[in-house]
Amino acid sequence: MLFDISHQETKYEQGYNEGYHCTYQQAGKLKVIAVNGAKRAALLPDVPIVAEEAVARGDVPDVETGRFFLVDPLDGTKEFVNRNGEFTVKGTDKKVTFGQVALTAYVPHNYPLDKLEPGLNETAFYDPTNFTFPAGAYICELEVDPGTGKTSFVNFVAADDFGRLINPMIVEGQVHGGLAQGIGQALLEGAVYDDTGQLVTASFMDYTMPRADDLPSFQLSHTTTLCPGNPLGVKGCGEAGAIGASAAVINAITDAIGNNKLEMPATPDRVWHAIHG
Repeated sequence: MLFDISHQETKYEQGYNEGYHCTYQQAGKLKVIAVNGAKRAALLPDVPIVAEEAVARGDVPDVETGRFFLVDPLDGTKEFVNRNGEFTVKGTDKKVTFGQVALTAYVPHNYPLDKLEPGLNETAFYDPTNFTFPAGAYICELEVDPGTGKTSFVNFVAADDFGRLINPMIVEGQVHGGLAQGIGQALLEGAVYDDTGQLVTASFMDYTMPRADDLPSFQLSHTTTLCPGNPLGVKGCGEAGAIGASAAVINAITDAIGNNKLEMPATPDRVWHAIHG
């Protein structure tokens, strides 16, 4: 199975290589993946879960285009083996690389244009049987200075279940970014309008984005419950941090000050008035 993944990095390669017995190599500007020796070609979609499911299920139509391109370089034979990005005639050492096949496919000077369209593209569609349902629990420990209303983090723990993790490092990076977004929403970010309806926080000089010193060090953990709705057992993770962080922070503050009437963002001024108001 051959895929053009020139716009995808790292995750697809790692997932196919480590999880699904695949190999890949760099061939010019094309990244080639040979999956279980299947002789197919596809243009990989941009939606990770659906795309990977389609690949894992083998929902990619067979195409004879690549076979035609191999006939001449391999002395007219149609019996070849596809392995590690190379096509080899069975029982011989004659072989061509995928780069040579791609060149033949996209420089159509020596094959019948009336019977064959140039290129190695094919499209597959996969419709999952259900949505994915990730879950998690976030715990925020913080201190509030009653004299100033300033909030200081002590600890922040995020435990998530995203199903099978194709690339744990990318998942942790996404969770980190989501936590920063959620904490920023809880403590700092707010759209302010004047009496005429003019937005006065229209630039980053006025709209408070979270910085590194506004955030705690995160402790992350993962548990794995495979999703039954797709063959990979994966679940979405991109928005998890942003969903759980703001609720955890505001709940921690209201618990600390003993007052649930607190709107976001929980600025020191709002927290101070919630304590003394």
